[in-house]
Formats: sequence, C-alpha cells, structure tokens
Amino acid sequence: MFGPIFSTILGAGIKLLANLVNFWIEQKRMDRQLLAARDEKVLALIVKNQSEQAKDPFVKVSRRILFLTLTFTYCYLMIFYAFNPDISYDIIKPVDGSGGFFSWFVGDQEWQRVTLTGGLMLAAFVDLMFMVIGFYAIPSKRR
Repeated sequence: MFGPIFSTILGAGIKLLANLVNFWIEQKRMDRQLLAARDEKVLALIVKNQSEQAKDPFVKVSRRILFLTLTFTYCYLMIFYAFNPDISYDIIKPVDGSGGFFSWFVGDQEWQRVTLTGGLMLAAFVDLMFMVIGFYAIPSKRR
C-alpha cells in the first residue's frame, strides 16, 4: 500500500518541479524577447532620427558649405605655395621619438628644429584632407 502512495507523491513532486523549471525557462525567454523588442525599437528610432536629419535642409547646406570651404581652402593653399616656394615653417620634434605620440605630453629630453616648406606641409595632410572631403561630399545612405 505504501508503494502506490509514494509513487503518486513522487510523480506529483516531479510534475511540480518540471512546471517550476518550465516557468523559469519561459520567463527567461520572455525577458530575452522583451529586450530584443526594446533594442529593435531603439534601433528603429535611431534610424528614423538619422533619416529625418539627413532630410533637414540645414544639415544638407552645412555639409555642402563645409565641403566647399575645405576644398577651396586646400586648392588655394596648393596654388599659393606653388607660386611662393620660398615660404617655410620651423617646427620642433623630439630627437629620438622614443616616447612616440605621448612624448608631446610627457616631455622629452631633447628637441630638434626642422624646417618644412609649405608644399611639404600640404603633402603631409593630403590623406587627411581627402578623408574629410570624402566624408562631407558623399551623402549618407538613406534607409
């Protein structure tokens, strides 16, 4: 007689434990779905905001003004330095350069003076200039 009662209680306990585990798993799944839905809504709002900003006439005009200003300034400087090759600039730099970029901040023991022409200074900024001009010249992809 004790066998069937014990088996019934054991079966009911296993069923309760299985229900608790299933409830816990379902709650975790719901939490993940809610987080994913929230993230999806946030991303949708970001995309909507970016597309509204891209349509804004002020943003369009300011991007074009910056692009034209940078381009014309760079072109003017190229022509100016071509007609005035005797212009030079003195800069200082660390002698050994062992500190790398941070030697400007932490200091270096010895410095040397280097003379650069205007054209050489412009040549050092060609890659940076094309990057900036490309950034402002190419419109953002609308979604």
